[in-house]
Amino acid sequence: MTVKRPYLIVTLTKRRLLLCAAAFLFLAGGLVLSGSHEQQVAVVNVMTGVSHDSLKQRIELLAKEYDKQPIDAKNDPVWRAIPGLNGLKVDVDATYEKTKKAGGDRIQVVAEQIPPKVHLKDLGAVPIYKANAQKKQIALMINVAWGTEYIPEMLATLAEHQVKATFFLDGSWTKKNPDVAKQIAAAGHELGNHAYSHPDMSRMGVSDQLRQITRTNEVIEAATGIRPKLFAPPSGAYADSTVSTAYKQGMYTILWSLDTVDWKKPPAATIVNRVLSRAENGSMVLMHPTEPTRNALRTIVPSLVKKGYGLVTVSELLDETRPVPSS
Repeated sequence: MTVKRPYLIVTLTKRRLLLCAAAFLFLAGGLVLSGSHEQQVAVVNVMTGVSHDSLKQRIELLAKEYDKQPIDAKNDPVWRAIPGLNGLKVDVDATYEKTKKAGGDRIQVVAEQIPPKVHLKDLGAVPIYKANAQKKQIALMINVAWGTEYIPEMLATLAEHQVKATFFLDGSWTKKNPDVAKQIAAAGHELGNHAYSHPDMSRMGVSDQLRQITRTNEVIEAATGIRPKLFAPPSGAYADSTVSTAYKQGMYTILWSLDTVDWKKPPAATIVNRVLSRAENGSMVLMHPTEPTRNALRTIVPSLVKKGYGLVTVSELLDETRPVPSS
C-alpha cells in the first residue's frame, strides 16, 4: 500500500525592485501548509518573462535551498527530549507544472514533508524543556494558579498580534474561575494541566500524583470541553514517577528553557530584557499572569515577531512539520 505524505504549497507574491538599471520582479510571500499552519518565507529572486526552461532551472535552484534532511527526535543528556523535525523535498516537476498552470508569473512550490525515523513518542516518558533548534518558533507558556485580573489584557495583547500561547491551568483555580478558563479557550489558546493544588509533585507518591493530574483534567474539561495533553509540574518540581504517571495518561511533561522569574514581580523592563536577550529557536518561555508580565508582554510579543519568530503553542512547537526556511 502506498502511503501519501503531506504536501505543502508556497505561494510567493510579487514586488518590484530596481537593480543595476534593470527591472526585476521579486517574489515574496507566505507559506501555506496542508493544514491550518501559515509561515512567512524569504524573498526569492525570479525574473519575469523567462522561458519554460529557465523557469525549470530556477525551480531547481530553489529546491537546493529548501531541501532539508529529516532530524530524529533524541534524548539529550542536558535538555532531555528534543523533538524531531521533518525533512523537506521540493517536487520540481510538480512545482513547475503548478506554476505553469497558474500562468508562470509566480512560483508555487510543492514540497514533500519527509518524517524522521525517530519520533518524540518513541522516546517514552521523558520531560521536554525545549523544541528543535531548527524551528524559528517560540512558545509562550503562561502558568495560571492565582488571580484573574491581568488575564484579559494579556489575551488582548496576544490577539492584537494574532499569536497563540499555552496556558497551563491549576485545577483549583479552574474550579473557581471556569468562565475565565472558557475565555482563554475561546480565544484559541492551548490549555495545559498545572496540577490541582500547586503541590511539590516530586515529594508525592504515584497515587497522589495521578489524582492531581486526573482531577485537573476533569475540571478543565468540564469548564471548557478540552482535555489537556500537556502537563507542567508546579515550580518545575518532578520525579521520574511524575513524568511516567503523566505519560500513562497520554500527556507529555513540559518544563521551560527560558524563565522570566516574573513571580518575583520585577519591573516589566527586566522581564523584557530576560526574554529578548535569551530567546532562540525552540525556546519555551515561562510566564505567569502578573502585572509586570502583562506590561512586558506588550513589548515582548511584537519584538519577537519583528525578529522573525513564530509565536506558537507548545504543541505546535513540538510538531515535526518543518517550515520552509527563510533568510
